[in-house]
Amino acid sequence: MGDWQWRAWVGTPAGGKLGAAFLVTPTRLLTCAHTVAGQDEPRVGLPGLAEDLPARVVASGGWRGARDLGDVAVLELAEPVGYEPAVLADPAGVDALAAGGREFGVYGFPARKDGNERHATVTTGPHLLTRNEWWEIRTVDGAPLEKGFSGSAVYDIATGGVIGMVTGAELRGGRAGLGWMLPLSRLRAYWEGLDDVLPLRWLSADARRELRRLLDGVAFEDHFAADLERVVGRRPRERFGSAWASVRYVAEGFPEDRLARYLGALGRHLPEQRRPEFAAWLRLHLPAAGPAQEEPPPASVIVRLEHATFPKEYDLTVHTWFDEADQTSQATVRVPEGKVRGAVQDEVARASRALVGGRWMIEFAVPEGWLGRPFERWYIDVEDKTPMRRYPLVVRDVKRLRPGSIRRDQAHRRWRLLEERGRTDPRLIACDDHRTAAAFQDWLEANPDHCALVYQTPPSKTRLAAALGNGVPVMLWSRTTCNDPAHDDCPGHRLGEALAAAVRDARPEELPHIALGLRRDALLAPKDTPHCGRDLTLLWDDPSRLPADPRLAMEE
Repeated sequence: MGDWQWRAWVGTPAGGKLGAAFLVTPTRLLTCAHTVAGQDEPRVGLPGLAEDLPARVVASGGWRGARDLGDVAVLELAEPVGYEPAVLADPAGVDALAAGGREFGVYGFPARKDGNERHATVTTGPHLLTRNEWWEIRTVDGAPLEKGFSGSAVYDIATGGVIGMVTGAELRGGRAGLGWMLPLSRLRAYWEGLDDVLPLRWLSADARRELRRLLDGVAFEDHFAADLERVVGRRPRERFGSAWASVRYVAEGFPEDRLARYLGALGRHLPEQRRPEFAAWLRLHLPAAGPAQEEPPPASVIVRLEHATFPKEYDLTVHTWFDEADQTSQATVRVPEGKVRGAVQDEVARASRALVGGRWMIEFAVPEGWLGRPFERWYIDVEDKTPMRRYPLVVRDVKRLRPGSIRRDQAHRRWRLLEERGRTDPRLIACDDHRTAAAFQDWLEANPDHCALVYQTPPSKTRLAAALGNGVPVMLWSRTTCNDPAHDDCPGHRLGEALAAAVRDARPEELPHIALGLRRDALLAPKDTPHCGRDLTLLWDDPSRLPADPRLAMEE
């Protein structure tokens, strides 16, 4: 149980007590952000043990005012105190502990002549949840909550285990029988350092602390979301505020092999300087966790568009691909060029109905002249004007879908190398690259390991044809042409470098989701500032995703 020496007050240098706090490490305490708001040099005291200790606020949950979320502050003492910190409950067991009407203790420092703390007994539980943030607490022994209780630990009277922190009360005449607390599950969301001292059930405490340090400051990006969904098999209902929060979600809700797989995927996206240390951590702490079975590839709506024999007409077939096979294909329709977009939008909307709720993407297998079209701006729901960019979207070379295509064979070879390498490692084609079409063709033919290209300006017809003919399966470019006379630091150079950096260490299967993230980032960027996700084309030609041939052979 401990000796209760972790209970503390928070006040001002002038001696006034503002609220409560509790010791969680020899130098750090938790309290409410509103309790220390406006205090540059708060003071802390452990009643009867150590008084008027200088402290500083070193972390905050983002609270800004009344009724705001994140009413959490972390105080740090100048020197360690020689008293035992509070015993924190296992977050996984808090709901069950509180659900049965169990009584808990709280304490505060209301304005009294004696300056002593006051105590109350409360009940609470997850059924008393408010705004998905606080639990309601209710006093049970007549001792009320008062001003000065904010920041108190809510602790199990029998064991001393802390389950949360008091943040406020419904004061009437200065007293209240009703208040609110933040449970541990919310406290740890606002201060991730709390995980270092919680009695968690996964890995060792030292391993967790080191892992959290390696992930400190890493945001939860869209490519992390794609990896997470692939590893656990479903899309989480919550949006994580950090990479660490997503790791915690996997570790506490799934078997250890899932954690190993997710960390392996996540490591590829870390800042480059952290990757060696992160890889060493994985080898040390998860050495026996071998690769688990991969989740099935995402489903797709595959749009197949080929020139018809009559000029300015196209044959359109839309396929639904899932479980690694062409499951359905709509009847091939012949469409005039001017009506292709409308026909595609209608057919894609119809085909996507079978995939709603799953993990899926859109693939446009089209003639060379169509590869640079802005398909991401086309609508998947015309009535609501929902653009296709809301989903991963790629383009493909329609010639590679044909039986016996040499282009298909060439693409298979380079795709296989790309998968074996395990990273995209693109070759950057400068906007002032002056090689002739023949020289460019020879360069590709002489380098069969060049499996991905990033263009700093849209590729010419001859270069695109050379790359497609040599089976290059991955190409990226912004459709914004670079017209600068000098190219040392031109927009094309910057866009190309940004694109290459975004995909360099990614595995090929991750690229559609990375492109999705870049397109989303571009929506928030200033419109007058170039962004590599704006007008982005991703040619991504996985030769294993091969829909059945239309019932009628089509010629270009």
